[in-house]
Amino acid sequence: MKLGVIVPYRKRPTHLRKFRETISEYIKNQDYELIVVEQSDDLPFNRGKLLNIGFKTALRKQCDYVVFHDVDMLPIEVDYSYSEVPLHLATNFTNSKREIFNTYFGGVTLFPIELFKRVNGFSNEYWGWGFEDDDLLLRLTEQNVFTDFDIYEIPKENTAGLYIHGDKSYIECKNMIDIHNDFTIHCTFKPDEIIPDYDKSFDEMCVFSIPGWDTTIGYNSFNRYKFECWDIGEECHQITSKYSYPRLTKITVTYDKSNRRLKMYQDGKLVGKKTITRKLYDSKQSVFLIGIASVEREDDRKSFRGYVSDFAYWDKTLQRNEIQGLYQNSGMSFLYDDNQYSSSNNLKIYYDFKHSKFNNSYQYEKGKVMDLVHPRNFGIIYNCIPRLHSELEQQKISLPARRDSTFEMMEHNEEGYGEGGWKYESTRLNQIRYFDQILNNKSNLISDGLTTLKYKIISKTEDENYTFISVNLDM
Repeated sequence: MKLGVIVPYRKRPTHLRKFRETISEYIKNQDYELIVVEQSDDLPFNRGKLLNIGFKTALRKQCDYVVFHDVDMLPIEVDYSYSEVPLHLATNFTNSKREIFNTYFGGVTLFPIELFKRVNGFSNEYWGWGFEDDDLLLRLTEQNVFTDFDIYEIPKENTAGLYIHGDKSYIECKNMIDIHNDFTIHCTFKPDEIIPDYDKSFDEMCVFSIPGWDTTIGYNSFNRYKFECWDIGEECHQITSKYSYPRLTKITVTYDKSNRRLKMYQDGKLVGKKTITRKLYDSKQSVFLIGIASVEREDDRKSFRGYVSDFAYWDKTLQRNEIQGLYQNSGMSFLYDDNQYSSSNNLKIYYDFKHSKFNNSYQYEKGKVMDLVHPRNFGIIYNCIPRLHSELEQQKISLPARRDSTFEMMEHNEEGYGEGGWKYESTRLNQIRYFDQILNNKSNLISDGLTTLKYKIISKTEDENYTFISVNLDM
């Protein structure tokens, strides 16, 4: 079986030289063709289109299957042998902390020729970094080409609560939270899929907020859960989860005044911690909000869309075993000590949103929810909808089949997500295109792909087992 190794390339001569030496030695006992496609114009880099062009060459070279391979990934322990189904190979790195989330389908992928033709290849319309591999995975799913599946929403408790759905939908609660002293804040919620806002560089949904210099818990368009607060020096502090699909999630944030240590847990597991050198900033707000960052700010409300089950605040730093107990004993009331949990006496606010009451049981324009610690302390509900756990659908996501492999990552400037945001505006534009035009309306595999490929060959060099093509692309 003849292998075609297809590499998209631009302006990395050192990487290309090292990659060519390494891959040629690694697969020297196989029948192979190394195909490098260089984008020589000044347009934004288009990885998908370059790989489509390389695939056309692989067909001409009579390859039976191909591997789409980034130039900065050197094989350490990789099986490049034929597979009847598409495989994702970029699963481990010896010298990189790159996050391999469960739907990641980039870096190095292997395809039989006929199956890549069946999905009409990559989209040609992703300019700049990102989302061409998400689009390809969606094409595989739509064409019933083999992928694994994962259910990412499985209610484990009586999850009756409230559905929050935009700017006019939120809960207003009396603020008794003291962020200058020890605290634990906890919320159970499930965000909806992000709806990108064209006017913003990224999207953020706040499920909890003390407005002003916002102290928030939320979910963003980088598929990450986040806690954010400020100190008196006006420095923003964030703790962010790893890539995580919107699902029923318990976020718990603790602060220990003695060592000024801030921690965030997701479903009982520590995801991040940070030492705050200055005092946290208290905006002295009389209320905190569930479902929106601020009612007053018209252009920056960070409205939440999704489901919220409960909210709680303790004037104590809960320990890890207690937080794990809260997760493992889902459905327990925080009012009573149970197993590892022993801090019910420090519970100061506790809203279980299944106890919500509405003035009109059909319109849900306004209602209230009782604080179970202080029964006369009601949260005021605006335009939220009661929802039972039976209404929460179990949702499937498509996962690529994988063959465990190890690569060395050559040093380069990381692209994509970093330091709380996209590094390039083009990635944001690709994200908007994918969410707005593709994900909700199905892929354009008939009108966009191998069959609609347009480019101009500037030069071509062919040696034994090696082809180098330089092209200009059309937007």
